[in-house]
Amino acid sequence: MDYKKFDNKIVLRLKAYDKIIESLETVAKKENIRACHFQGIGACNELKIGLFHKGASDYDWKTYNEDFEITSLMGNITIFEDKPLVHAHITCARENLEIIGGHLNEATCSLTAEIFIDVIYGEIIK
Repeated sequence: MDYKKFDNKIVLRLKAYDKIIESLETVAKKENIRACHFQGIGACNELKIGLFHKGASDYDWKTYNEDFEITSLMGNITIFEDKPLVHAHITCARENLEIIGGHLNEATCSLTAEIFIDVIYGEIIK
């Protein structure tokens, strides 16, 4: 994982085997991000996504182990119990171009991913 900061923007580049949520949490802690929006693209091969059903107590999680093109990654980072909380949604294309998506629990980068972080100067507490 490498990243570069430009004023209130951060460009995060992931490498093979980097985990997306874990990497975003690491950058948030290092840069003391208390609120931001992010978006990205790339590739992954391990993916855990879910859907939250109204009235449920947890997500319905599904895990996939195959090559995916990340066609859209978006979300935000806020503060929960004084720690960064990453909330992300992802849409991925399979080899046959079938699309799947949902709330991202975690994904492992297979080649590379580029994530653009827009830092908000302030704090959002959940």
